[in-house]
Amino acid sequence: MPMPTSENIIDELIVAVYGYASGSREQFVFLQALHGLVRLAKTEQMLEVRMNVERAAGASAGSSSRRQTRAILRRIGLDCNARQGQFQFDGEDDPNG
Repeated sequence: MPMPTSENIIDELIVAVYGYASGSREQFVFLQALHGLVRLAKTEQMLEVRMNVERAAGASAGSSSRRQTRAILRRIGLDCNARQGQFQFDGEDDPNG
């Protein structure tokens, strides 16, 4: 038995509601509404999958928050590297100094 696709199920729903009379404007509107519903369901499913993947990966914050955090950590790292030469012990290990 072939796997039913959304297209087959939509066609069966249209036949169940309107019968086999073809060319009806109501059938076309119903067809488009069902296709829109399928697209919406797929979008919601993909959004849920992405959220689950982010949660499983430990990234509960949004991507903009992650970018901001990385930028702050980079700035902190640059500040620490720039001030490292100011410490007294920095020159003590130098055999030439």
